[in-house]
Amino acid sequence: MGVSYFIVFLLLFFVMNVLPWVLALISRKTSGNNKVIWFLMSFFLSWLGFIVYYFIVVKPEWKAKLERNKPKRILRNENGMPIKMYDKS
Repeated sequence: MGVSYFIVFLLLFFVMNVLPWVLALISRKTSGNNKVIWFLMSFFLSWLGFIVYYFIVVKPEWKAKLERNKPKRILRNENGMPIKMYDKS
């Protein structure tokens, strides 16, 4: 009975304290300084730091990266052929 409580305690401790550090380090949404800061915030403040930094820095950066990589729309005529745009200057 005592061993099962100990295992449950260890599991909860891992999920509440260690998991945010691991998620910050293995995330592909950030890199460089942002990843280090995210790790430190989640290390020192656990879930609070993890969530705050994610929504303030990581999520906007990730959305901006997705917008930059979005394919540009190509104008096409009624037959589906691309329209060549010429610069008039």
